[in-house]
Amino acid sequence: MQIRTRLTVQFSLLVSGILLVTFLAVYFFTYYNVTEDFYDRLRSKAKSQAELLLKVQVPLINAEVLKALDETNRDLIYDENIFIFDEKNRLIYSNSTTPQFKALHVSNYWLDEIRKAGQIRYDDGDYKVVGLYYKYPFNRAVVMLGAKDLYGQANLSNLKTLLTVLYLIVTFVVAIVGWIFSKRALRPISKVMNAVEGILPQKLDTRLNVPNQKDEIGRLTVTFNKLLDRIETAFQMQKIFVANVSHELKNPLTKIKSQLEVSMLKERNPYEYQMTIRSVLEDIQELGQLSNTLLELAKVSEDQRDLLTEVIRVDDLLLDCRMTLAQANPVYNIQLNFDELPEDDTWLEITGNSTLLKTAFLNLMDNACKFSDDNAVSVCLHPSRAQLGLSFSDHGKGIPEKDKSLVFQPFYRSDNTANIKGYGIGLSLVERIVKLHNGSVNIQSNVPKGTTFRLNFLRL
Repeated sequence: MQIRTRLTVQFSLLVSGILLVTFLAVYFFTYYNVTEDFYDRLRSKAKSQAELLLKVQVPLINAEVLKALDETNRDLIYDENIFIFDEKNRLIYSNSTTPQFKALHVSNYWLDEIRKAGQIRYDDGDYKVVGLYYKYPFNRAVVMLGAKDLYGQANLSNLKTLLTVLYLIVTFVVAIVGWIFSKRALRPISKVMNAVEGILPQKLDTRLNVPNQKDEIGRLTVTFNKLLDRIETAFQMQKIFVANVSHELKNPLTKIKSQLEVSMLKERNPYEYQMTIRSVLEDIQELGQLSNTLLELAKVSEDQRDLLTEVIRVDDLLLDCRMTLAQANPVYNIQLNFDELPEDDTWLEITGNSTLLKTAFLNLMDNACKFSDDNAVSVCLHPSRAQLGLSFSDHGKGIPEKDKSLVFQPFYRSDNTANIKGYGIGLSLVERIVKLHNGSVNIQSNVPKGTTFRLNFLRL
């Protein structure tokens, strides 16, 4: 079901429900007032009849006179039946021509109930009946007056018909108005949808117009624009990444091709062939290293938290990294500063993946030694209850301020690193691994030269 249809149905149901409750309340209170008014009229007329009959002595009663007075009463009640009984339940007056009480069902039970309660009322078929018990100096009698409220019933029937017709008409009108209203309400969303559908990969720089940033549609449009900004940035980074990968792969492949073509130009001695093969193997090894680094970079993402299952002692992992790097590069000087070791060993532990963390630490140590004049790196631990901090400091040229926000991008290399072999992937891999472990990486320039990378891992 479309939103427009759902809004129309909900709006119609809401209004028709409120209208139904209102009309039912109107009918109920009207019915109550009509019924009470009719009983009041019956009670008043029964009382007046009883007073005329019972305030005088019985020998002076003239039933014909009472009937004549009753006929001249302006408060006419349709099909009125009045009966007056004495203490022995004998009928002493009736305006009915049927003494068998075919209109009303009069019984000793009702007469006794009237004497007990003094006054009662009840329904007898289509008749509404009022019973009164009068005590006068000369007489005591039970008065029963019953009649049909045809006028009130007709008014109630007309009111019911009117309310039913009005309810149907208003519900129909509300449905039409709701359909039109929902169309107007959803028109801005339709415009946003049409504008978004027109944005193609070739037009990622297109942005949606924001007429009013304070309403919900405006905030939705702003959110779409921010999403488009992120998508455009991702596409640009992807293009740059592909271009850089192509460039990095092209260089060793070109060198391999050139060396092989030169070797085939003429006959050469075995030593020259060995030198060519050794050079080609170095280029192939370089390609393999680049491919492995790219695979590691592609595998590490923030949605792979299911890999973080180990409890790792960071000081032990750093010792392992120093041993591995020292074996591969004996000239490196790796200094581990554990002066701030805590009494609680759990402060040195984090939950993560030891292989990934070792890769990140090795990259930071290798970069620091590679870019330091003395091939040295100083690693310090800063443990606390809330987080675990590490710092990797070198004595190199430092990173220019303008390059600090770019060094974590794949294949980016600063101008002062052009004479040092590398691909510009290591720091990007480090950042992804640290973020995967709920951490952050910051760069701090040392004075007068050098750089410190600070890692902070929060404890969850």
